[in-house]
Amino acid sequence: MTRIIATGVIGVFGACGSVWLWRAGARIEASARAQAMGHAPETGRAPETGRGYSSTWDLPQFLRSPVASALRRADLNVEPRVAVQVWLAGVGIAAVLMMGIAPALVAPAGLLVAISGPVGLRMARDRCDRRASEALPGALDEVARELSGGGTMQGAITHLARRPGPLSLDLTRVVRRAELGGGLEEALASWAHERPIAGVRTVVGALRVTGSVGGRAAGALEGLAASLRERAVAIAEARALSSQARLSAVVVGGAPIGYLAFSAMVDRRAIDVLTGTWIGRSCLMAGLALEIISAAWMRRVVRAEA
Repeated sequence: MTRIIATGVIGVFGACGSVWLWRAGARIEASARAQAMGHAPETGRAPETGRGYSSTWDLPQFLRSPVASALRRADLNVEPRVAVQVWLAGVGIAAVLMMGIAPALVAPAGLLVAISGPVGLRMARDRCDRRASEALPGALDEVARELSGGGTMQGAITHLARRPGPLSLDLTRVVRRAELGGGLEEALASWAHERPIAGVRTVVGALRVTGSVGGRAAGALEGLAASLRERAVAIAEARALSSQARLSAVVVGGAPIGYLAFSAMVDRRAIDVLTGTWIGRSCLMAGLALEIISAAWMRRVVRAEA
């Protein structure tokens, strides 16, 4: 009887969760369209049709700012409110599914899924910087061509800012600061401060020197672009060589959790001992803590440093 009730609860919550996630996806798509047309996504209204969506809640500012920063660094074009909704939905779905498998593991499963969200954002925090680094050589080539054709540094950067890409927002801020009277060199220095990665600092230094030289420095910019490409190729090769180690880390790290889920389905007595006694609960919490520590350590070992 308990299994029948649990199955029914899972079916109802699964259907409701699917509908909710589908509506959340539609809101994300509408938000992306609004951003593309120059409207703020917080207005909650599609600009063409007039059909809007409304939210009954929003994140407080002290949570919205760090979540938005983490999503931006992970290169995820999602509103903080929607990201938190999807995260909470994942925690609820995991808890409901575990209720039908092993009710004693509902709390550990929900805690594990809850932790996985911030941990995932933390692990992907360099994705936006990595894409920006990969786009730097092409940007240098564009600047060199503009200078060789008699153009100016600011004109080349303005042209690049209008193109969609990983550097579009950064270069748009540079152009606006320069136009407001701060000067191109100061705007470039601010960019290096906002995006403190090796490639950007090198490019900013080269552009600031080139600003006073003009077209005669086009060859030097092309050489720097070639050097950055070689560096990117070396990093990509290192990541390819370490792919087997990363896969092994995933398998080794996921094996204990997979075995725990398998034991919960085939032998309830082991789970009862693990969750029904203080020794078992202590072992379970210690195992989860060691799992998190080992995952962070293995990622540090196999990570290809930029």
